[in-house]
This record gives sequence, C-alpha cells and structure tokens, in this order.
Amino acid sequence: MDAAITRRDFLDGVAIAAGGTVAAGLLPEFMTTAFADSAAPQDQPGYYPPALTRLRGNHVGSFEVAHSLRDGNFWPQAGKVTDTRETYDLVVVGAGISGLAAAHFYRTRADGARILILDNHDDVGGHAKRNEFALDGRLALMNGGTFSIDSPRPYSAAADGLLRTLGIDPVALAAKCADPNFYPSLGLKRGVFFDKETFGADSLVVVDGGQPWAERLAGSPLSDAARRDIARIEEAQIDYLPGLSSEEKKSRLSRMSYRDFLLNVVRADPGVIAFYQARTHGEWGVGIDAVSALDVWAFGFPGFQGLDLKPGSAPHMGYTAAGYADGGAYTFHFPDGNASIARLLVRNLIPESLPGDSGEDVVTARLDYSRLDRGQSRLRIRLSSTAMRVRHNGDPASAEAVEVAYMRGSELHSVRARSCVLACYNAMIPYLCPELPDRQKDALKYAIKVPLIYVSVALRNWTPFEALGIAHVHAPGSYFSSLSLNQVVDIGAYRSSRSPDQPILVHMMRTPVRPGLPERDQHRAGHMEILNTSFESYEREIRGQLGRILGPGGFDPERDITAITVNRWPHGYAYEYNPLFDPDWPVGAAPHEIGRARFGRIAIANSDAGAAAYTDSAINQAYRAVDELFRG
Repeated sequence: MDAAITRRDFLDGVAIAAGGTVAAGLLPEFMTTAFADSAAPQDQPGYYPPALTRLRGNHVGSFEVAHSLRDGNFWPQAGKVTDTRETYDLVVVGAGISGLAAAHFYRTRADGARILILDNHDDVGGHAKRNEFALDGRLALMNGGTFSIDSPRPYSAAADGLLRTLGIDPVALAAKCADPNFYPSLGLKRGVFFDKETFGADSLVVVDGGQPWAERLAGSPLSDAARRDIARIEEAQIDYLPGLSSEEKKSRLSRMSYRDFLLNVVRADPGVIAFYQARTHGEWGVGIDAVSALDVWAFGFPGFQGLDLKPGSAPHMGYTAAGYADGGAYTFHFPDGNASIARLLVRNLIPESLPGDSGEDVVTARLDYSRLDRGQSRLRIRLSSTAMRVRHNGDPASAEAVEVAYMRGSELHSVRARSCVLACYNAMIPYLCPELPDRQKDALKYAIKVPLIYVSVALRNWTPFEALGIAHVHAPGSYFSSLSLNQVVDIGAYRSSRSPDQPILVHMMRTPVRPGLPERDQHRAGHMEILNTSFESYEREIRGQLGRILGPGGFDPERDITAITVNRWPHGYAYEYNPLFDPDWPVGAAPHEIGRARFGRIAIANSDAGAAAYTDSAINQAYRAVDELFRG
C-alpha cells in the first residue's frame, strides 16, 4: 500500500487552508521566480501539462494569489505593476471553453482583432482538462474534468453552430466511434460495493439486470428489512400519494428531498438510506438529502413507478431535471472528455499550435504550447497568469479602454484593451472589479460552485474486473462513490483497450458532501476539504478502496497501479438553483442574471452566468457576452 509510483510530474500537492495567504514556500519554483515572456514555462522545451500526474485540476500555483485577493491580503503586499505596453481589442480572462469561445465569436465579428486570453492554470480548457498517459507505448486518455457533450436542453444555434465549425457532429461521432456495448458483450456487469464501515462488512454484489431485487441483494450485508424495502422501492407499483392528480403529486414531490420521500412517504426502513444516499453525487454533487424527489424522478430513480406521473417537466424543478424530463439533447464522449472541444477551439484560434484538420484527429494531436503566446500573433493565450484587477481607464460609462493586471511568476503585469470578457469563476469577479455596483457583486457571490474529485488511475491490466464480472462499481458508503473502466471510444487514430491483458485507465469520483446542510453550505465545506487534502491522502484512499473491491479478483495495489492523477475541483460544476433551498426568482431577477450584466466595457461569460453546469451553457454565455459588447 505504501509502494512508490514513478510519476511524470513537476507540481505536487500541498495542504493549504482555503483562507490562507500566499507564501513563497507554498508555490512551485517557477511560480516564485520572475521570468520574461520569452522564458515563460509554457515556452520551455518539453512543456506538456496533459501528461502530468498527482494533483491536477486546480493545481498548486493556480489559486493561491486569487485566494489572497479574495481575503484582502494581496494588494497591500503586491508591489509594482509593470506595464507591458501591450494593447488589444479584447482581453479574455479564462481559457476554458467559455473564454475560448468568446475569443472565437469576437474574432468572427471583428476579423483581424488583437485578442489576449489569460488563464491562471498551466493548461488550456478550464474545467475541461485532459489526462494523458503512455501505457506500454499506447496513448491512453481520460477526462480530468468535463465528461462529455451533453445537456438537458437541445443545443442553441450558437452552440451547435460552434461545434459544427470545429468539425464536431455529436450524433455521427457517437454512432461511428462509441461502443457502449463492449463491456456487456464480455459479460461484465455493474456492481455495488458495501463497505464494512457503513454496512458492517465488505461485500461486492454483482448486479444482474434480469434478477429480482431480492436475489440481487441476497449476498449483501443489508438487514432483512432493508432488503425487503429496497425491493419494494425498486419493483412495487404502489401509489404512495393516492387521491392527488399528477400535477399535485409533482408539486408535493418538488418540495421534499428524495431522502424524506423514502422515509416519510414510502415509509422505508432507515437502513435503505445508506444504499441510496450517494446515487445523486455524480449529477448534483450532493446526496439524496439535498435533491428533491421530483428531480430524481426525472432521472428514473425508483419508488415513483406506481404514482402514474405524467411525462414532462413541472414547476419548481431544477434546470437539469426539468430539461431531461423533457427529453435532453444529443450526447458524445471524447476519450479526453470535452478537452477535445477546448483543443479544437485552440486550433481554430491559433492553427499552427495543433496539427490536423478534423474533429477526429484532434484526439491524438499534440498541442505545441510554445506557439500559444507569440508576439507576432493577433491571438495569444497566456497561461499561469492570474487576473488580479480589471478596471476602466476612467468613468465606466465613457471610458475607451480597460486595464487588466495579472500575476505571472512573482511579478504583476498589466495590459490595456478596448473591451474585456470575464469568463472566469463568476464569484471571483467582485474581487477583480471592485468598481462594480454592490447589488451586482452580491449577486455574483451567491452561487457556490460544486466541489468534486475526478481520479484517473492507470492499471497494469484489467483482469481483476474480468474475474469479478464487473465494469462499473457503485460504492455508496466509500470514500470514492464510483469507479469505472474507461469508456470504449475509438476515434481517429485513437484506440481503446479491448483486452483484459492490456493496461487501462479507471475513473473514480468523489464528491465531498456534508449531509444535512443546505446545498451551498455543503459546497463550502467541500471546498475546504479538497484544498486541505494532500495527494498522499488521496493515494492512500485510492489504493485501499481498489484493493478492497478488486482484491478478490487478484488485484494487488502495489503491483497493478502504475500511475495516478487526482483532478481536484474545489470549484467544479457551475451552481444550479436547488428548488429545496433557493427561491423561484422571477425572470431577470435571479442572481446569475443580475450578476452577468454588462458593465461598461466589461462583459461576463462562463457557465456560471447561465446557472447551468454544461458546455453549451459556457458557449451560450460567451456568445451573449460578446454580443453585448458589440451592441454597445
């Protein structure tokens, strides 16, 4: 369990309180050393962040100065701001999909515009990060953040049009490249792991979809009462709300959590709660105590089959649930998640940085980071550069330019632009732009992003999964609530692992929750937990959990784990309003609508501005922000 793993990394994890200030000893060496543009890390030979392991996501060096700004400690010790004398038509803060899309939409309307994109991370893509491994000489990819093209609502003309411009046809790619039936064709099923700390004994139950639930749970450590009630919840056609119309039932369900529905309406044994508690983690970032019964009904959760609810959305539903209740949109998963979309946007903006010409060859293309920030280019992307201040040169109502100051290395620099799009975390904008109206700043601070951990684990082979007959495991009481073999997607020259004797990547997910608290308070607690957890702690949990689940299949953590990348996102998904805790604001009065209002020459994008944690929201908000700038 304590054996070392050879790692290809230069950034390591460090425990730091969320309220901590910047200290030189806490930053990687290149972050505490001044460097000229020509000697910036992204221009160095061999610079290639996708292949780094250990702690990624919001990596060390990407957030410390921003926290210092938030806490009011930055400017008193900041030192001199060096004017680079660079001028642009547009500066974009944030090189995620929204920021990259904003640059694309702006350039489409102003051909030849000079644009600079700044980002605090060492890689492009924002939350759409790419984890890249060389496993026995074969390229293996996994999403380090945003998982797929997916949305509760059909893509808008702007978002769909951008995908087509980039060479992405999700429907055609899904039919051609994805093989969702590969693991089932090998007889591999889903499993549930009951851990001894929660359920009294370690037990892996392989779930056969054709079995009655009583038989599925026969080998579990659940009590007889819990097993009987789970079978009733899953199979019985019982109307637990008799005498009410479908609309009345939906209204009542929208105002209770799924936990309360199971306990107080279904009147299930309390032992069933631990079995269902984490099932909502992946979609909502909280457990069933903080998601409405109506919202989980839209996702096909059990217990509602006898209520005769009419299809379709209803008032007082969350954005995601309402959209999926009405049908959702097309889906497609690139091997690296939506990092491929970010990379295609980079290719569109700076063609010489990424070879190829299609939505398929981008998967195996290698990005040349040294070409992102060249002086002769009219489009530049500057990484490891944290925006610290955005202000108008004069009265916002009449100013002709905006100054953007950013921290790079140990030095503060500034540039000037005609306009600025803030495509960063919206909750940071009040600290970047103190001249904003107080009402707008308060609105921007309202949303608390969803914290989560995505882990990519490289294994020597996947014969233990074959031996146990599983491809995916739900672990409702464990540190990581799920683990899955990498999805099988063959696209361009990329080929997935198809033999159990071959190396493979396994995806694990953790959502740090605090059951019983309102959702935003759970997220705040999760932020603190993530930033105070070292890589070594994550590694210990990963090794231990995989050993306990897969050990009966011959798995040995010391022998079989070859690399680990922990993508930590204390500020992960955009916050979507929760009908259990948030008001039903009138149109135009919701915090994200007030917060995203254009302010002089500053417009605001990011999926936060749409209160929807989806890539099309990020693109839509970029389109709106740029349109606002051009409408004057």
